[in-house]
Amino acid sequence: MSMLFTQNYDVIEEEEDEYASFVADVYIPRTEELGLRNVGGFYVEMGFGPRIIAVHAAEDLEELSRTLVSREFRDLTFGLKSLVYNYRNTVFEPTGRTQPQQETYKIQKNVWKLNQYYDVKPELKLAYKEHILKEHLPAMREIDYVQVIGGWNVVLGGVSEIMAELTFKNPQDIGRLMNNDNFRKVTTKLRRKYVRNYASRVLRCTERFGDLF
Repeated sequence: MSMLFTQNYDVIEEEEDEYASFVADVYIPRTEELGLRNVGGFYVEMGFGPRIIAVHAAEDLEELSRTLVSREFRDLTFGLKSLVYNYRNTVFEPTGRTQPQQETYKIQKNVWKLNQYYDVKPELKLAYKEHILKEHLPAMREIDYVQVIGGWNVVLGGVSEIMAELTFKNPQDIGRLMNNDNFRKVTTKLRRKYVRNYASRVLRCTERFGDLF
């Protein structure tokens, strides 16, 4: 079961060149050595900030925890924080509804994402689960230009309880989805009946994927 660790921040304008060098030459290689797989770098094109999201994966919570509490990782993070601001991080675990527990989270290059964030109303958790399994996911899987990557529970940090992750080949398909009757129907029902604090973001994969973020 892959765990995700995301880092979200803005780069200090006058530190952009040093930031690019630090990430490519130091941060990525050393975090890989510590056991964090670097699986994505994104710009927030629409929605709440900060603007950059770096995505890392670990095989399980134990491995991730071991890395995050290590002295070397803390030193690397202090180095990163000297070049960025509005720094936040989040730990996610898969809900298990759309992603097999044994599946490894894979790198996705040259893609766009629509991520949805929300809290489930406590008194409706069972009804919410039934809605997702019997209505929401079946409707989404009928739309051939969107890939349902999965649902994620927020274990630590973040701004919400749940994140739903959708992937697209181009931004035009996100626009098509917003006008899709089935998507609008199930999403409206989700927002009105089962969840609160709903928000979404459109993300664009970084062009220089080798540098990752």
